[in-house]
Amino acid sequence: MKPICAIILLLLITTPAAFAASLISGEQIPVGTDNGQGPLATPGIMSLPLGAVNVFGNERADLFLATTKFGAQPGLWLYRWIETKDNSVPVFKRERKIAHPFKAPYPPSGFIVESRAGDIFGVWIQGKTLVWTTFDKNTWAFIETHRLPLNGIPRGPESIGILENEDGTWQVYLSIGDGTPYKTYEGSGRSPDYQPYKGNGIWHGGMPYSALYLTRVSADGTQQLDTSTRISKNDRDVRFSMRRIAPTPSNGGSSVAVFTGSAMGELHYYNLLNQSWESRMMARGKDHITLRHPTIYATPIIYPNPTDNEIDLLVGGEGGVYFYRKEGMIRTEIESSTSSFSGIRYDKFTPILRDPVPALEADAKLYGGTLPVPNVVDWDGDGALDIVAGNSEGLVLFMKNSGTNEAPAFLPGEPLYAGDEKIHIQPGYRLDIQGPGEARWGYTCPTVVDWNNDGTLDILMSDSTARHTVYLNTGTPKAPKLAIGRPLYYEGLEMYGTWRVKPGIAKMNGRMAYVALDDEDQFHLYWKVDDYNVTDGGKLHLENGDPIGANFLQAGGSGRLKITLYDWDNDGATDLLVGTPRHGSVPNPETGLPQSLGLPGSSVLLLKNTGTDAAPKFTFPKLLTFKGQPIFFGQHACSPSPAPFQGHKQADLIVSEEDGRFNYFKREDIEFKDLKHIDPASIPKRK
Repeated sequence: MKPICAIILLLLITTPAAFAASLISGEQIPVGTDNGQGPLATPGIMSLPLGAVNVFGNERADLFLATTKFGAQPGLWLYRWIETKDNSVPVFKRERKIAHPFKAPYPPSGFIVESRAGDIFGVWIQGKTLVWTTFDKNTWAFIETHRLPLNGIPRGPESIGILENEDGTWQVYLSIGDGTPYKTYEGSGRSPDYQPYKGNGIWHGGMPYSALYLTRVSADGTQQLDTSTRISKNDRDVRFSMRRIAPTPSNGGSSVAVFTGSAMGELHYYNLLNQSWESRMMARGKDHITLRHPTIYATPIIYPNPTDNEIDLLVGGEGGVYFYRKEGMIRTEIESSTSSFSGIRYDKFTPILRDPVPALEADAKLYGGTLPVPNVVDWDGDGALDIVAGNSEGLVLFMKNSGTNEAPAFLPGEPLYAGDEKIHIQPGYRLDIQGPGEARWGYTCPTVVDWNNDGTLDILMSDSTARHTVYLNTGTPKAPKLAIGRPLYYEGLEMYGTWRVKPGIAKMNGRMAYVALDDEDQFHLYWKVDDYNVTDGGKLHLENGDPIGANFLQAGGSGRLKITLYDWDNDGATDLLVGTPRHGSVPNPETGLPQSLGLPGSSVLLLKNTGTDAAPKFTFPKLLTFKGQPIFFGQHACSPSPAPFQGHKQADLIVSEEDGRFNYFKREDIEFKDLKHIDPASIPKRK
């Protein structure tokens, strides 16, 4: 365990599993810490802080978080402040969903602020207009009061930050794009002809940037008092967008410094000096290196700290919410970009922030980051089955079972290391097939298995780059230690196929089998040759001889399946247990599941092997049902893992979904059914 991981765990646990609740079939798994606290994240893919204000009259501010459209419960959520840990990390409890005046279940980009008089306002962006709302605690809703068209801006803002001046007027900060289109390809991004990069390897589209603007609005929010002024030195200041703008209050009321977020994870900083805004700086860590937020779409707000003069930030984005504290400022010598004399330099100051740690949630569910891909295995050799999971962030997490197989209690995840480096897949500019805007999504899809038959568990995985990597365990069963990852080769080339696929790996007929999706997006069997090489075993087929396809979409819609090789029905033949995206269409584009049921959502499928492990053949897939009803898991993907708490012949099932939680299903409550159509009204609402 690395030091920072140990610190985080010490914050969360004292007596292992003292709080842990029993697993309830059909419900999400609770975190297994002694106090029920775990990383804070919304019930959606995104956790976007909108404002920290005092709703309940406690010592510290409460928190409004929004999701986007993806996730089990999209919307605007209010979290009550519960306590502050010794290291200043706040703990919140999800209080309730908050109503708002917009048609979608989640609000548009906005900012929530509290006036000195104690009124709470939400200000939202729609085109070039600000929608002004007031929070009504009696109805738990933001009520629209008026709309304010903005003058003097070239385009509609993307994000906003607001701070009250001493005279009651409002400083309104706006992030405005430069108008550069990101995508210039006129066809569909799911077309087989789609090519994200030109022949020279350069992205076919543009690189949008944004700039920071400032205006002033009357105390009642009905008048724009000043012409909008660009604070940024030019229109192309922050790559892509700023995500959220966090003004830092001064003793005089008005802001003299502003933090903004970014798509790629930097936290930008603007400082007002001698009535002039300095050029943008980037926040740095204690090593004085520019910070990169752990996840894509860093979205900051200032979190008020009443006990001292420190500046705290809560930063969300995809995944959970993180806590930062400003450590100080460092002096930086910068060459002037405006001087006509080369070599003229001047001093600037940029903030130093402590390393981010997760903000915490009371009564938390076990959280694995978005789009987790779990494996239920005894990773540390203590006899209790743990969870090892990849996620969209690009990490592989170890969630230790501090309880027993009879009463599991899974602790928050610790990143696994290979050699001395954290496993952290980042495709960067060129390796994500959907373009450089997805440079921070790793989509790690690990399979944990004893690949080299030495008695220790290894990790083989694919990811957003569609590469396949082998991490051999050079430690012991009780003290695992992963070697640096090396490519898996297939007949001389690095293994290839479609992206974001969890490979199915198991011993079949005395040989180690490796099943992935090939270059035609079909199930393909490979046989292990040695630790880093496989050879062709041919496509897998249905009983009628047809190959088994994965999706009805192509390009970025291909791949994405999570494959497990497992003898589910205990007949001696290895079956295919498969997690799909919503648009998955196994085994063909016309009648495949789940899309032929009307795109109801991601699903878990079983393809029974009616042949042998030497000559497998598979049935048409059957769909997972819970207590007789079909069950679905959102949009992007779900990932199943057998959970043999009571032995392999009676394995339960754990299924992850896109919002980062893990669902537990007891064996006797589930069945795989042959479904050709469903009534949408029959789909049960899950807790």
